[in-house]
Amino acid sequence: MFIRTAREPDVPDIAHICATGWRDATADIVADERVESTVEARFGKSRLTREVRRADDMHGWVVAVEDDAVVAAGGGGLTGSETGEVFSLHVHPDSRGSGAGTALLRTITAQHVVNGVREQWASCLDGDEETLSFYRARGFEISGRDQHEALPAESLRLVRDI
Repeated sequence: MFIRTAREPDVPDIAHICATGWRDATADIVADERVESTVEARFGKSRLTREVRRADDMHGWVVAVEDDAVVAAGGGGLTGSETGEVFSLHVHPDSRGSGAGTALLRTITAQHVVNGVREQWASCLDGDEETLSFYRARGFEISGRDQHEALPAESLRLVRDI
């Protein structure tokens, strides 16, 4: 497995992996119709294509590739002079537990560190124990809660020093 910057031909795979991950994460938390509108808004191919095209050293998508197939996708960026955020991180269901998510997080973290970030943020829905467990195992702590911008649910705000 290797990690690289996402390319435009990766967009369908990124969309599929992220949509599947989002559906899995919200399955017991939010009604399906609300989930689908969020999936389309956040992981629609036209939006992802724009984001992949405009990626730079501070913002963008990275993918984990194994046997010529994208198995995980993540994106992050700077949110302040010393703060960065993991905006999205999803692994194909068949590749969960393979280390792909950890490898993506390491890559996003390295991008943050190179750009002067000292504090890294992430979010997950309250009740999404799998994602919360992933981030906690990598040193993130719950900092607070916010109302999710698109869903009738709360998001947990997670932070760690890097």
